[in-house]
Amino acid sequence: MASIIKFTALSGAKDESPPCYLLEIDDFCILLDCGLSYNLDFSLLEPLEKVAKKIDAVLLSHSDTTHIGGLPYVVGKYGLTGTIYGTTPVLKMGTMFLYDLYENKMSQEEFQQYSLDNIDSCFGEDRFKELSFSQHYSLSGKGKGISITPYLAGHTIGASVWKITKGTYSIVYAIDYNHRNEGHLDSLQLTSDILKPSLLITDSKGVDKTLAFKKTITRDQSLFEQINRNLRDGGNVLIPVDTAGRVLELLLCIENYWSKNKGLNLYSVVFLGRFSFSVCQFARSQLEFMSSSASIKFEQNIENPFTFKHIKILSSLEELQELPDTNKVILTSSQDLETGFSRELFIQWCSDPKTLILFTQKIPKDSLADKLIKQYSSSTGRGKCIEIVQGSRVPLAGDELRQYEMEQAKEREEKRLEQLRKEQEEREERERLEEEEREQLLNATNQDQLQQLLQLQIQKERGIIDDSMVHMKNPFDNDRFDLLDSEFKKQSMITMFPYFEKHLKWGEYGEEDDELIQRNQDKKVEEVTMEEDEVQEQEIPKKIITQTLRLPINCKIQTIDYEGCSDGRSIKAIIQQISPNKLVLIRGSEQQSQSIETYVKENIRTKGIYIPSIGQQLDLTSDTNVYELLLKDSLVNNLKTSKIMDYEVSYIQGKVEILDGSNVPVLDLIQSTPINNNNNNNNNNNNDNDSTIITTTNGHDESFIGDIKLSDLKQVLVNAGIPVQFDQGILNCGGLVYIWRDEDHGGNSIINIDGIISDEYYLIKELLYKQFQIV
Repeated sequence: MASIIKFTALSGAKDESPPCYLLEIDDFCILLDCGLSYNLDFSLLEPLEKVAKKIDAVLLSHSDTTHIGGLPYVVGKYGLTGTIYGTTPVLKMGTMFLYDLYENKMSQEEFQQYSLDNIDSCFGEDRFKELSFSQHYSLSGKGKGISITPYLAGHTIGASVWKITKGTYSIVYAIDYNHRNEGHLDSLQLTSDILKPSLLITDSKGVDKTLAFKKTITRDQSLFEQINRNLRDGGNVLIPVDTAGRVLELLLCIENYWSKNKGLNLYSVVFLGRFSFSVCQFARSQLEFMSSSASIKFEQNIENPFTFKHIKILSSLEELQELPDTNKVILTSSQDLETGFSRELFIQWCSDPKTLILFTQKIPKDSLADKLIKQYSSSTGRGKCIEIVQGSRVPLAGDELRQYEMEQAKEREEKRLEQLRKEQEEREERERLEEEEREQLLNATNQDQLQQLLQLQIQKERGIIDDSMVHMKNPFDNDRFDLLDSEFKKQSMITMFPYFEKHLKWGEYGEEDDELIQRNQDKKVEEVTMEEDEVQEQEIPKKIITQTLRLPINCKIQTIDYEGCSDGRSIKAIIQQISPNKLVLIRGSEQQSQSIETYVKENIRTKGIYIPSIGQQLDLTSDTNVYELLLKDSLVNNLKTSKIMDYEVSYIQGKVEILDGSNVPVLDLIQSTPINNNNNNNNNNNNDNDSTIITTTNGHDESFIGDIKLSDLKQVLVNAGIPVQFDQGILNCGGLVYIWRDEDHGGNSIINIDGIISDEYYLIKELLYKQFQIV
């Protein structure tokens, strides 16, 4: 039977909220992305609470917070335990995104929604499965029969278009892809594997977008002109960027531009971030996921494109202040000015009319960056003040510091006493066990001795024991060996028997010496105490304070599109090229989704277009039933197959039967039926026994499998020397033959051919038939 396919939008439906979707294939649950909004609205993840524990797998398409930001929260709070799948760059850069977000939030407030341990648990080796592009991975357990494959999507390093397959049903999940090649990334690759899927899940966000620059080189020139002009006018340039995504394209472009213009060495270019060193290190190690041009450059020059010579990589504002007092170009997170060093530098520089703040990515609605752009674009907004609430950590001082130190000292003392108490309890327990063993052994020894004496007495009475040696001298008959137990003790000597074995403690590495362990523990406690004292001396305790600032906006604000996502025209063309059987539109306003829906209905044959709401469950089960059968060898040997994409198709007439002792149905050929045609009559005396055997076969209507565009058919006819004109959807072949396309009620394509019976008609018909597999 066909698999039951259900789809539920948990977030990111009929709006541009972060993507988070539940895909159910029979009883196997897959979570597609788990994003978080710029303002960290965790209420968007509440629908996940009910289904988190039944999720078996998570597929991550991109590494930024918009696609994975909610994952640590769901793992830590809701108990998600499913395996997480993604490419290696998604693992590496995703970790950097979440680390940076956590540290930025902690510098402004007491962020308690999730911890660094929750982030590590998401990307641990036992939880995260790394895949490469085009790597087919078959699931096991409940997911047996399901395979997943990531394909290059562009936009950010390691970004993936996912293909999920079970049997003949294929699902393609493609969001935030890019159709253009860039400096460090190639474009979306529409391979034959992701064309004509049973279901396409894609976003309508950006369908109304038009590219400001037709070529990336023109876009780069515009960026450099703005930066160059502002630097020469004596101002700094602040470029708010993400942590480890689109910033790589900007870094590569700026590095190349600076290397070609030696005069720009007077100015400093800085990539500032708490994890900027790690981001660049990971980028240098992930060239296999980058563009072919980046790989060729590395092979030709034996130089990694992300080994920067003109860009300084810094991790703190203190390091930035130590640079020479020259104009600077600073790239730092976050791109919306809500957190991070970009917000702090904005507060410092916004009043300077020479400063340029250059936004290169799409800004979230209602963020600080969005408010700035709207205010600056207004003719009356320039020069006005903007009010923000800024949190920061400041060192404790005075009574607060003394109180903190007293509390810390009290906690350390309590920990020390607790440790001593545990050690004392362990020591007493060991002594108790030794004493019990000693008593048990002593009792057993006394009983054995008494039993032996009784046996000797009985043997002596029965005359079994020979007394002939009684009067012989005992070699041990001297004062030393004839001492009683009490006399042994008086002489400070230890009796040899009974022997009490000391209770040994066994650990992971064998026998443990109590004295040695105690000495090591005492030494360890001393070292820990010294380390704590050193940490206390180095780390000054801090607290969070918030203040409301009124900032005059005198700086210049500009935008330039480095988003790296497809525009509306390209989105429609890509959907048409993929040509899905069913289409689900997510992320984007209703107007954007309706725009794509109208286009698809006019240009593509589909059996369903769905625009779900949040929480709405779609039943996308295929109308076709699929059965699994065993094929007999006699049937397989007689098959005549036709190669169609990844499948071999054949038409057979057979019968299904279940053999004795098996529950698996078997398909076998229907044997031909013999007919005995006996022409035996009274007038024919010579051929009374003659008969003719006739076998009957049932024919079938031919099926044309495949598809061809009329524009492609036109080129085939032209190459064959047939004059063709294409007018209003009809191919006019020399005025003799006409070809056009229709659809039946089920949405199936019908190609009509009509014309005058002639040699040309049969030639055109033959050429048309060759474009299909006829079964």
